[in-house]
Amino acid sequence: MREIKVTFKTLTPLWTGDAWRRCDEIRSSSIIGSLRFWFEVVCYFSGITNETNYEDKGKELKDNVEYVKFKGKILESGTNFDSVDKVLAELGITLPSRIFGCTGWKGWVRIKRIEPIEDYCFGNRLNLPFGVVVKKDFSEIKELNNFRDLDKRNYSGWFFDKPYFYGKFTIVFEVEEGILESVFYPLLRFIEKYGFLGGKWNIGYGRVEIESVDDDLWNDKFTNKNDNEIEFNFDKTNFKKISELVKVENVFSSSTQSYEFLKFFLGVDSFYCSNERDFREKISNIPCDMRIAKLNDDFSDFQNAIKELLKIKATIRNCLRADSSIRDKQKWHDFRHALLGTTSGGLEGTKIIPWIYEENNELKGGFISIVGLLNLEGKENG
Repeated sequence: MREIKVTFKTLTPLWTGDAWRRCDEIRSSSIIGSLRFWFEVVCYFSGITNETNYEDKGKELKDNVEYVKFKGKILESGTNFDSVDKVLAELGITLPSRIFGCTGWKGWVRIKRIEPIEDYCFGNRLNLPFGVVVKKDFSEIKELNNFRDLDKRNYSGWFFDKPYFYGKFTIVFEVEEGILESVFYPLLRFIEKYGFLGGKWNIGYGRVEIESVDDDLWNDKFTNKNDNEIEFNFDKTNFKKISELVKVENVFSSSTQSYEFLKFFLGVDSFYCSNERDFREKISNIPCDMRIAKLNDDFSDFQNAIKELLKIKATIRNCLRADSSIRDKQKWHDFRHALLGTTSGGLEGTKIIPWIYEENNELKGGFISIVGLLNLEGKENG
């Protein structure tokens, strides 16, 4: 195992709250959980894992290392990285669990320590309001001062969790050297460009930039490289470039109609929103890839960007409300919650995530779609 020191800078607030919804430290469990989530996304969209590897509608991999059998095979084959990884694979342990651990196995990536450094704050450095609300006819978006002021009949609301972390921090990772170039560094670059750390992604939190990595391998092969130059090496014969994992479109703006976003995210030629008659067919073959919808708009700051993105997302949610002529409205209801998230339990969180990034020193925005993960939940939503 090698120690790798990575310095991050927040682009949007970082939130790694505890059971009491307090964020007064950067929690290693939250960071590792984020790394694992995005690697599972990469593996699923690459075909390295599939529906048979998951249980409970795609929520958790089935992996479980039988210690006695594992120990016996290790005694036969040796304890070096290649031997152990081969044994784990022979026992049917998927690549995400071999890298990040499962019951009976710690994994090849761990965090030794996390330290906030210069220019940091646990508080509300960006002066975010309590929340924002969007009028249901989309004519108005305004700040919210408290829960009591939310008019649920006429407005949809989002609430900004505080305190959050904003600034620079370092993480000292302990990583098996054998996966640095093949998995760990490609994953760091993937998350920097398209992923998130911590929680509250539905309100744009968790976007970070990598300032430095104290390793010549990173500096030589991963700094300032584009999506065509960085690839995951899953098993020494199976490679996948980042550019092969994502489909990017930059034809969108804040005035784009909701159905245009849905056509792109769902991979269909047309979508008629609330009166869609071919609904079942339209969602029966959701593409297994990650889709990036870039907006052409520039934004002055995080608050300006997230307000616009939430307003657009509200129009998309409204587009998925079945009109009175649709018989089975429950199908629409379930799919809308699966796609965009719900706070009422049952289905998982949003799969269309507000995404903020920098380009040529300008703050830009768009959406990350991981809608393809719905395939893990089966076809019952259709």
